[in-house]
Amino acid sequence: MTDVITTAWPTRATPPDAERWLEALPMPVIGIDSGECVRIVNAAAAELLAHAGRGLLGRRLVEVFGMDAPLVAVARRALASDAQVAEADVPLVGPGFALGRVAVTAAPVGDGSFIALVLAPPQRHRPPAPGGVNSAARTLAHEVRNPLAGIRAAAQLIGRTDDPDTAQLSQLICDEVDRIGRLTDRIDPMGAFEPPRFHGLNIHEALDRVRRLVEPSAHGVTVRERYDPSLPNVRGDLDQLIQAFLNIAKNAAEAVAGQDGGEVILQTNYRPGVRYRSAGASAARAQLEVQIIDNGPGFDPAVADRVFEAFATTKSNGMGLGLTVAADVIGRHDGRIEVDSAPGRTVFKIFLPIDPEHDAS
Repeated sequence: MTDVITTAWPTRATPPDAERWLEALPMPVIGIDSGECVRIVNAAAAELLAHAGRGLLGRRLVEVFGMDAPLVAVARRALASDAQVAEADVPLVGPGFALGRVAVTAAPVGDGSFIALVLAPPQRHRPPAPGGVNSAARTLAHEVRNPLAGIRAAAQLIGRTDDPDTAQLSQLICDEVDRIGRLTDRIDPMGAFEPPRFHGLNIHEALDRVRRLVEPSAHGVTVRERYDPSLPNVRGDLDQLIQAFLNIAKNAAEAVAGQDGGEVILQTNYRPGVRYRSAGASAARAQLEVQIIDNGPGFDPAVADRVFEAFATTKSNGMGLGLTVAADVIGRHDGRIEVDSAPGRTVFKIFLPIDPEHDAS
C-alpha cells in the first residue's frame, strides 16, 4: 500500500536553503545525493538512528541499511523517477539493528541534486487484505488452534498429581496454550499480530515466563537472571512481548546447546539517562533495557548482517522468522532492538520506553 505524506517541499529553494529547511523539520529527515551518499541528517534523524547513525554522513545508504533494505528501495525509486514516492509501512532495519516501522516519503528537493527521505509514524491499522491472503491467515490460525484444546486437556490430567513439580509444569503448559490461543485469535487479515493492547506491566513478568519455557527444553544449558529490582513499568502487550523475548531466548539456547558451560543470561537495566526518540514519538523518552546474552559461537557470517530479515537462517529445520517477529513486536511498542555478535558472546539489546507515569523527567 502507498500513502502520501503531505509535506510542503521547497522545490524552488537553492540547496543551502533546502538543507536549512530540512534540518529544521521536527520529523526525522535523511538527505542523499544522486550517488546514494548521505548528505543531510537532521537532529530528529540523528536521534532516531542513534545506533545506526554514527558516522552516517558521507556513507552510502546501502552501507547503513543493507543492499536489500526497503528504505533503500524507496530512495532508489525516487532517484530513478525524479518524483515523490511514498510507502506507508517500511521496516527500519539494517545490519545488527531494527528500529521499528515508519512511513517514508522520498522526493527531490531544491534543484533536484538530492533526495530527502522523511520518516513518520506508520499507520496503525491496515486495510482488509485480498481474499486469498485473508483466507490463508484464518486457515493458519484455525490449524494452530485445533490441537490446543487437546494439549490443554492432557496437561490438566497430568497435573492431577501430588508431585508439586509436575503440577507446576502442567500449569505452565496450560498457561502457554492459553497465550497461544489468544495470539491466534488476534492474527489480522495480513497474517501479522494486531496492534498491541497496551497495559502497564513489569517486564520481569514476561521474562520469568520465558525462562520457565526455555529451561525444560534447554538440556545442559544454564539460564541465569540478572534483574534490576528498581525497574519501572512499561506499557505493553504481555502476550506479544513474551513471544518476542521467547524467540530470541530460544535462539540463544539452541546456539549453546551441546557445548560445555552453555549459558543464557536474561538481564534488565533501567537507563534513565538513555533517551531515544521513536518515529512515533514527539520527544525522546527514558528507556528500560533488556539484554539476552549467550556464550555460543555467534552468528554465521552468511546471515550476520540480515538477522532481522525474514527467512534469514542457516538452520536446516528453521524458517528464519523468529527474529523478524521479535523485531516487529518491539517496533510496535516504539522500542528498538540491536545485536552484537562475536564468537563466545552474542548480546541482544532491547530498549522499551517506560510507562509515562513513571517518567518524572
